[in-house]
Amino acid sequence: MRYSYVAHPDSVLNVLVGQRGTLYKKWAQDQQERNAFFGGQSKKDLRNIIETLENILAKDNEILAELNRMKQGEVAELRRRNSDVAQKANSYLGESGALMEENKLLRRDLENYRKRVKELDEQHNLPLQITIALLVLSWILFFFLRKKRTSSELR
Repeated sequence: MRYSYVAHPDSVLNVLVGQRGTLYKKWAQDQQERNAFFGGQSKKDLRNIIETLENILAKDNEILAELNRMKQGEVAELRRRNSDVAQKANSYLGESGALMEENKLLRRDLENYRKRVKELDEQHNLPLQITIALLVLSWILFFFLRKKRTSSELR
């Protein structure tokens, strides 16, 4: 994103910098001019130098204005991207909250299912326990009745 004008050789900034370079070359040539009577610089030479320097300053101002425009565009783009990232982050946070809530529900359901399985296991064992208890009672009753019979026969 930074210095994006470098990637575009035909950008406004590159054109302005090229124009400034041309003006700078003209200024360097104007510095070499010696049209005065005694071989020095004449008023016209000095006016040309001043005019060229004024043009260079004006071009520098255009370059600065273009740099500011580009900077503002990049800042606006960064703000837009930042806004997009913030929206995505908020969306992800919302989804994360929903997933956490769903996770809590699933954990609660899992715990309820575990309790039911435990209850069913206990209920499954209940008939076996009743059967064993009846067998034990029937053996006790059988031996008690047998003992009672044998004791009544002996008398």
